[in-house]
Amino acid sequence: MNLLEVSGVSFFLTFVFALGGLGSAAALIPTLVFLGVPFPVARPAGLFANFISTFSATVHNLRAGLVDFSLAIPILLPAVLLSPVGAYASTVLPERVVGAVFTLFLFFAGLMVYVPKRELFDATGYRWYPPLVGALAGFISGLLGIGGGALISPMLVIAGYSPKKVAPVTAFAVVFSSVSAFLAYLKLGSVDWKVTLAVALPALFAGYLGAFVTHRFLTAAQVKRILGIIFFILGIKFATKFL
Repeated sequence: MNLLEVSGVSFFLTFVFALGGLGSAAALIPTLVFLGVPFPVARPAGLFANFISTFSATVHNLRAGLVDFSLAIPILLPAVLLSPVGAYASTVLPERVVGAVFTLFLFFAGLMVYVPKRELFDATGYRWYPPLVGALAGFISGLLGIGGGALISPMLVIAGYSPKKVAPVTAFAVVFSSVSAFLAYLKLGSVDWKVTLAVALPALFAGYLGAFVTHRFLTAAQVKRILGIIFFILGIKFATKFL
């Protein structure tokens, strides 16, 4: 494991995923594993990088008044509560099982990039749906170290919530669920600060740069096609390791 390589990969992936307005943990974690970082160490490092790269977006959204708290809070609370549960579950379940779940998630995330974001059913009038989304995203976030945004966003959109409302709500929830799960990993002793900082510091700058480039030069649709390909490639590689 070379920390310079780890930092370079973190910068590149965070930049690419920031172009599409996404956190990079889902791609960053398997890439770190391929570079020699142990899976249990890669997960909290990815969570911390996710927090760093999405925090600035959340601050902007809050200042602009874009966060719908009536939707965000019912998602946020169960996500924060279930994230540590997922983190503890990752220490009990065999690494092969967690890796298999992560592989399935990568294919799911890649598929959701290409699936048209349209309403499949209407759950906007059901109060139980946002907490269910938050609980599921929180548990998976802690289990895999992904932040949960790639679950929250599609689950809300297909249930009839406005995409313009979903994006800031998702970023808001991911910040807190990532922190909650990271603190659980920290308590479990899974955090390697050298690796975590080597991942997080480049992510801080790459997130800003990606947002700037997207705003000036690119459309989200162009970049999301690239992200889908990345997810599928990583899913195939992860499948060869854990399936």
